[in-house]
Amino acid sequence: MTRYNIRAVRFQELDDETISRWGFLEERVLESNAYLSPRFVVPAVRHLSRPEEASELLFVFVERANGSGDGVSGAGVFVRSGGTRSLPFPHLRAFLSPHSYLSGLLLDRNDAREAARAFFRFFCESGRPWRGVAFEQRASEGPQANLIAEVAEEFGATWHEMASTHRAIFIPGEGGDEYLQERFTRHRAKMIRQLRRRLEEQGKVQWKALFGSEIGADSLNRFLELEHMGWKGERGTSLLSKPPHERFFREMAEAFRADGRLFLTELSLDGPAIASTANLVSGGAGFAFKVGWHPDYSKLSPGVLNEVEFIRRAPALCGALSYIDSGAEAGSFIDKLWNDRRVLSSGIYATSTFGRRILKGTDYLRKIRRYCASLVSRDTLQPSERPPVDRGAAQKKDGNR
Repeated sequence: MTRYNIRAVRFQELDDETISRWGFLEERVLESNAYLSPRFVVPAVRHLSRPEEASELLFVFVERANGSGDGVSGAGVFVRSGGTRSLPFPHLRAFLSPHSYLSGLLLDRNDAREAARAFFRFFCESGRPWRGVAFEQRASEGPQANLIAEVAEEFGATWHEMASTHRAIFIPGEGGDEYLQERFTRHRAKMIRQLRRRLEEQGKVQWKALFGSEIGADSLNRFLELEHMGWKGERGTSLLSKPPHERFFREMAEAFRADGRLFLTELSLDGPAIASTANLVSGGAGFAFKVGWHPDYSKLSPGVLNEVEFIRRAPALCGALSYIDSGAEAGSFIDKLWNDRRVLSSGIYATSTFGRRILKGTDYLRKIRRYCASLVSRDTLQPSERPPVDRGAAQKKDGNR
C-alpha cells in the first residue's frame, strides 16, 4: 500500500528537482489551475511578494513514500498568518499574488483522494500553530470541490464561507458561428457587425492567434503597451506601471511560452494590434490572464471584436481545452460574451476545536450584521417602494421546512 508524506519547504529551499516534479504534477491534476503552476508562482514570489510575506510562505507537497512515478501527488502554496481582523487567530492562507485569480490545491487525478487526505492530515494535526486554512476564489463546484468537502468532513474540518461569486467561462469546443447565433440577441449581433464594418472603413482589419514559439518579443511588447493604455495606466494598475510587475510578467510569460502554454490573440488595423489578450494553459484548461485595447478606438469596441473573433475560431484553435476561465469579475464585459459560469467561494476551513468555536461565533455575528443591514435598508424605503409580501410563497416555504 502506498504511503503519502508531506514535505513543507520555504521559498529559498525550492530546488530545480522539486520545481520540475511540481510542473509534471500540473499536467496530471484533477482540477487545472495556472495560478498554482510553478511557471506562475515562482516569478510571482520573486518579483511581487513583499520580503515579510515571502519569509512566511510555505510550499507544501504530498509525496509518495515509495518514490513511485515522479513522487509528487499534491501541491499547495500558503502564507502563514498570525491573524487578521476578519480571522483573529493564527491560520494558513492560500497564496494569491496581485495577478492571481484563483486559489486552491493541485491534486493528482490518479490518487486525488489520498493526496487530499494527506493535506488535511497535515492541516488538522495536533500541535500545529495554525487554527484554520483560508482560501480565496477557489472553485466550489465540481469533482475536486466535492472530494475536498468529503475529506474535510472526515477530518472534522468545517468550512466557513465568507463570500461567493459566479465567474464567466467559455468552452472552446462549443464556439463557432452557431455559438454566436444562439447566445447573442439579434440586436447585439447586428451591433457587433456594425462595429466591425465601421472599423473596416478605417483600414485593413486582421485577426490572429499566436501560440508558444509563434509569439515574438514584438507581440508581447505590443500587448503590454495596450494593457497599459487607458484607465489601467492612469490608475497605476497596468503591468507596465510598476517595474516589478513588468518583470514578473515577462518571466512568467516566457516560462509558459517556452512550453507552448501561452497564447495571444490580436486584432490589428493596418498592421499594429489595437486589441490583444494574453492567455495561459495549464493541465487541460485555459486561463484568460489580461486584456488590452487602444483607447482611441474605444467607440468601436476593439476588445469585444477581438473576443468575438476568438469565439468564432476557438474550436479549431483550442477545442481540446475543457474550458477557459475568464478571471473576470461578475459584471465584466466578458459576461455578455461567455455564457457559461463556474462558482467560486472564499472562506476558511477550521482545523481545530478553537478555530471552530471562533468561526462559529463570527458566522453568528455575520448573520446578525446582514439581518440588521436588511432592516436598515427596508426602513429607508417609503411604504410604496417596499416589495409586496407573497403570503402564499411564504406559507409554501414554511411548509417545506
